[in-house]
Amino acid sequence: MTDNQTAPQTGSTDMTLVAYICYAAAVVVGVSGIVGVVIAYMQRPQDAGTWKESHDTWLIRTFWFWLAGAAIGWILVPALGLGILVLIAVYIWYIVRLVKGWMAYDKKQPIAKPDDLLFG
Repeated sequence: MTDNQTAPQTGSTDMTLVAYICYAAAVVVGVSGIVGVVIAYMQRPQDAGTWKESHDTWLIRTFWFWLAGAAIGWILVPALGLGILVLIAVYIWYIVRLVKGWMAYDKKQPIAKPDDLLFG
């Protein structure tokens, strides 16, 4: 190996990014969202005090409110299609939060208001 080459780093996978990828995959395969929220919970202690801490909070809140909204939507489906409207609204909300969070993450910026349920 020459001086200008570096050895690959092991264990350098950014788990917050993996959580975002799991959330993106959850748009098609909902189960991957569970993997993403577990990762976010596991990263919280390591990310405390860094710009990533707000992303962990953002991801966790996004998951739980997405799950609650989807459950309400499915419960309301028999009610004259009201549930379908709720599910569409929750799906759009989820995607907007995912994109907003991922864009801030890409810029290595914290989420300004990670506890805000709308769009931070």
